[in-house]
Amino acid sequence: MPDKKEILTGFLSVVTMIAVVFGCGWYVSSDPMLQATTLFQAAAVTISQRYPFHLYGKTLFDGAEQSLFDLLDPFSFRMSRRDFADLVEESSGEYGGIGISVVARDTVLMVMAVYEGGPGYQAGMRAGDLIVSVEGTKVPRDNPDEAITLIRGPSGSKVHVTIYRPALDDTLALEMTRSQIKLEHLMYSGVTPDDAAYIRLADFEAGASADLEEALYTLEEKSPTGYIIDLKGNPGGFLEEAIAAADLFLDKGTLVVGTSGRSRWESREFRSEYDPVTTRPVVILTDGGSASAAEIFTGALRGADRAVVVGDTTFGKGLVQTVMSLANGEAIRLTTSRYYFADGRYLNPPDSTLTFTGLAPDLVWRDSGEISFRAQVLAGFLVYDFVDRYDSLLTAWPADFNYPDTVVALFRRFTQASGVNYRSPLTAMIDLTLEQQRLEQSPKEILDSLEKLRAQSQASDRDVFEREKDFLKYHIRRVLVERHQGQAAAYREVIVPGRADIRLAASILADPKKYDALMNPAGKPAMAQGAEENSR
Repeated sequence: MPDKKEILTGFLSVVTMIAVVFGCGWYVSSDPMLQATTLFQAAAVTISQRYPFHLYGKTLFDGAEQSLFDLLDPFSFRMSRRDFADLVEESSGEYGGIGISVVARDTVLMVMAVYEGGPGYQAGMRAGDLIVSVEGTKVPRDNPDEAITLIRGPSGSKVHVTIYRPALDDTLALEMTRSQIKLEHLMYSGVTPDDAAYIRLADFEAGASADLEEALYTLEEKSPTGYIIDLKGNPGGFLEEAIAAADLFLDKGTLVVGTSGRSRWESREFRSEYDPVTTRPVVILTDGGSASAAEIFTGALRGADRAVVVGDTTFGKGLVQTVMSLANGEAIRLTTSRYYFADGRYLNPPDSTLTFTGLAPDLVWRDSGEISFRAQVLAGFLVYDFVDRYDSLLTAWPADFNYPDTVVALFRRFTQASGVNYRSPLTAMIDLTLEQQRLEQSPKEILDSLEKLRAQSQASDRDVFEREKDFLKYHIRRVLVERHQGQAAAYREVIVPGRADIRLAASILADPKKYDALMNPAGKPAMAQGAEENSR
């Protein structure tokens, strides 16, 4: 028979269990988040069981989840298995493939660059080739990007790719052995004609800072006047890469960036850990496509008086995301903190993740030509098609010889024959206004005035090829050199000597007084002389 002590112990154990169970119930009912989750689950079960139209439970939850993410900033979302796997691959800094970059064009993939030394380069692929099929499977008409999955694979495995080469008007069947391809972060590094070192950094993905460091050591041996770091269109990447890249230029112990989040793990300050690789002056080129990690790098160097920024205001993404994997192979990419610079400034105000304020340049430089015309020319593959059509004619001119205006006239006829006719935003607006006025039966005087304005605007549209002839010659030469000699040659022979903003940056580095004046401005950002002129 149990004694009184055992009975008391058992009674206390039962009381404890009851307290724990009822305590948990009280916690669930009092916590707003858990209470809302319980109620939502009950509602979903009721809908799936009693709604007259059949709905899968997953459909309900997927819709609710999307609504949840819609409440957050645009950089927080759920990642599919494919997207998460691609991110993991990018984080490794390399992949198994043939070493080409492609872009979807109509129902095929167009090769934009072939990396020297890669399987594609060794097999004779070149920029401008059109990938028709991979392993006998035609590029999917509705989703050409799926062919990329077929091209990639384990290192050492074979892959068969059929391409169409417009310049030859013929198809070629290529067999290649996949290898480990290192992701390209530096599109080019070299010395300008004005003795400045130029580095085109495409992103801040895994390995970017190491590539930048290697380029700096190589260029330091050439004793340049300074460094031009081109971050135009750089979408960013990893926070750690931006910090490591800035560390190459900053004195040891300098604050690079700070992050502020709800968790102490997301609230930190990052300082440079090493002595700088170079102390030479730096000019950073930016535009509205320079974002995230590119802004961290830019803000860190400018905040430490280590760089002058030339170009346009950056994108303004001052948020840091953390990727958390899920049990089903998917992941959640969630904004967990915002970053600030040495002066305490946030790109995103503390009370909002939806307000973006980019970094303004020290010297404003904007491409001020016919923006809509340039966008139409570059976005429509017109230059690539023109080079394919007149390849032999264009290569007849020496590399250092500027194309005559007859080439621009030929390009104009080519675009018209292709069914592409330029209509400026002004002409489009006049056309719309004229149509509305006709519907409203406006007086003849008004209609005649609009007709006259439209005729003048259309005449200006026809003359745009003459106004933009330098722009057209530049890009025709760029594409031609890239096709025949590769991307590095295009940068060395066309882009670096031809781009006005690069020449401007080099002139700033060559003039210490001008550099110091921009480093310590008296007022608002200056406007570069010639920035409103026609530039490339």
